[in-house]
Amino acid sequence: MRRREVIIAGLLLSFWLVLAESFDLQHILAGLVLAVGTVWLWRDLFPYLPRVAVKEMVLLGRLVVRLIGFVIASNIAVAKTVLFNGPSVTPTIIIMRPPLETNWARVLLANCITITPGTVTIDVHPETGEFMVHALTTETAADLLDWQLIREIEEIELWRKERKARGLVVGRADDTNPLGSVASHSGSDGH
Repeated sequence: MRRREVIIAGLLLSFWLVLAESFDLQHILAGLVLAVGTVWLWRDLFPYLPRVAVKEMVLLGRLVVRLIGFVIASNIAVAKTVLFNGPSVTPTIIIMRPPLETNWARVLLANCITITPGTVTIDVHPETGEFMVHALTTETAADLLDWQLIREIEEIELWRKERKARGLVVGRADDTNPLGSVASHSGSDGH
């Protein structure tokens, strides 16, 4: 097995052990057999998986940690607003245009907004990148316009763009559908 396959098998084994909640020999061997078997069965698909760099994983990990912090803080703020008559509920719809260029970055931001209590992404315009967001209070809406996670996602997007420009994106995940070449040749013999 190649290095990448060993890493994926190790991650699958770790996930199995967390789910099993037991670290005895029987569970470790069963998890090892399942992890190696799964990697072996899916080995033909590995060339189509995108290569992920360590820096990208660190940036995404940092984003997830900060998102969890924002979710906890927003839960507390929404609870104060609803249960203890904190800041008055003033539902607000805002239109914002974050400086994100790619669709995956926009989808990531839309999901981060929706996951955070007190805000919901209503729509993202595909051409302009404008977000329509509902916020529970005007304070939440104002904070969202200068949200730190937007800058974090922008940093990841910029890093991926630079990496692609340097030609470091390896694998076929960014290419067209690998089956497209088969489909385009299937009609060449007149059938």
